[in-house]
Parts: sequence; structure tokens; C-alpha cells
Amino acid sequence: MLAAAAGLFSAQGYARTTFEEIAAEAKVGVATVYKYFDSKQGIVTALLEPDLKKMMAKAQRIVDGPLGSPAESMVALLSAYRDLGGHNWASRELLQLTVFPGIGNEGLLTELVREAEFQAQTQIGALLEKFRSAGQVRRSLPLSDATAVIFALFNQHFGMYLVDPKMSFEQMFRRLARRVRLVFTDWGPPPVNRAAKR
Repeated sequence: MLAAAAGLFSAQGYARTTFEEIAAEAKVGVATVYKYFDSKQGIVTALLEPDLKKMMAKAQRIVDGPLGSPAESMVALLSAYRDLGGHNWASRELLQLTVFPGIGNEGLLTELVREAEFQAQTQIGALLEKFRSAGQVRRSLPLSDATAVIFALFNQHFGMYLVDPKMSFEQMFRRLARRVRLVFTDWGPPPVNRAAKR
């Protein structure tokens, strides 16, 4: 049933796909589909949750791993979110429904999105804390504000990608990476005053 739904969503879009079509494609009765899923939203959740878990696990390995430069490590973390975990996220329509809940879609998957956003912000904050503890960013850097800045950059660029069909994901991610690196030029530790040390 999930494979049938994924194929239909990809071929004709979420909004145009009906439970009857999913049942016919899966070669089951409509009642069987309803037995497992109370709505199309439930089907989308079942499709996306496993991919989301894989994506977050991949991102966590970057947070837990050895530190490189702060900017490149943060770009690598955001890169773990770039394909949003798997092939079921490939449709821009499904991404719009999940990334922008409540904008013309009756809040589809709001709970899933909120949890994903919370996890992403937690991971961004944890990585920034590692940089700060290692002296790779300013000790005075307010972590909650810095986390919000990085997350806002990610959301802004991802939103641009979703609403501009001419923009490729690679174009969007190159811009995002460039701007993240730019932010870190101001967040680095202050230069050592060698004259003061003498």
C-alpha cells in the first residue's frame, strides 16, 4: 500500500491521489487501506518517518564525530538534511506540504515537522556547543541565537528551493553553504594578541 501510494503521489501529486486509487494500485480493497491508515496524511507520515529517522541518525553522527573547522562541520551537518533522508521526499509537493504546514494544506504533518525541526535545532545547537567548548568559536557566542541563525538560514534557503521550480537543489545548497561559511567568519575566536602575552 505504501509503495502504491508513493508511486501515485510521485506520478500525479498528493492532492489528486484518492484512497480508491491507492487501493486499486495496491490490489486491495479500500476498507483495507482504511484499516491501516485513517487518512492520506497517515500514509504520508508512514512513508516519511523512516526516512526522517535515517536522516537524523546521519546528522547525529556528524555531531558526535571529530571536529573539523566550524563552518565546514556545520555545512556537513546541514548536508545531512539535504535530501531529507530518502526517495519518498523527492516530490516538491510533499516537501511543501511537510516543510510549510498550514500554508494552503490544512497543517498536513504539523506534528512530524515540529519534531523534525526540534531535532535539527538540537543538533545544530549541540554542534555549536562543541565548537565553543573547543575554543573554535567565541566563548561569548549566545548558542540559542546562533542556533536560530543557522536554522533560519537553512529554512530560508530550503523555502526558496521549494517555491522556485527553476532552482536546482544543488544551486540552493551552494548558496546556503556559502552563507553559513560567511556567518562563521564573525563567530570565530578573537585573534590572539601576541604583544599582550609578552
